[in-house]
Amino acid sequence: MNVTEKQAECLTVMARLPFVDLTTMDRSGFPSTRAMLNLRNPQRYPHMVALHEAEENPLAVYLTTNASSVKCTEIQQDPRACLYYCEYQDFHGILLQGMVEIVTDNAIRQKAWQKGWEVYYPKGDSDYALLRFIPDRLKTYSNFAVATEIL
Repeated sequence: MNVTEKQAECLTVMARLPFVDLTTMDRSGFPSTRAMLNLRNPQRYPHMVALHEAEENPLAVYLTTNASSVKCTEIQQDPRACLYYCEYQDFHGILLQGMVEIVTDNAIRQKAWQKGWEVYYPKGDSDYALLRFIPDRLKTYSNFAVATEIL
C-alpha cells in the first residue's frame, strides 16, 4: 500500500480523535452534518484495525449507525459524503470527500460489532447499519494553508 505524506498525516490525526463529522446530502439537496464515533481510533476500537487495513484505499473508513436513521435514507438516495476530522486547538483539519455505502455483507458487519453497542441498537441487528466510506479527495488544513490531494 503506497501512502503519501498527506495520507500518513491524515491517518495519524484519525487515530487520535474520538469523533468524526459525517456530512450527507438531504432530500432537498442541502448538506446534513452530524458527529459520529471515530472507528479509526485504535485505542477505542482495536477490533476495527484489521477491517481498515484490509481496505485497498488506506483512508477508507467504517462507521455505524441505526438502519432506521435519516442518514441511511440520505445515503441510499445520494451516496456523496464527506468526513471531517478536526483538532480544534491546533486549527488542524482533514476533509475527506467521497462515496459512502451501506454494508450488507453480514460477515463484515459482525466483525465491526462491539460488545456494548446494544445501547445504540436496542432493536438488535435489525437496526444496526455499517457504513463504508471511500474517499477520492483529501484536503488538509494546517498552518493557515490548504492542500488538496486527489486519491
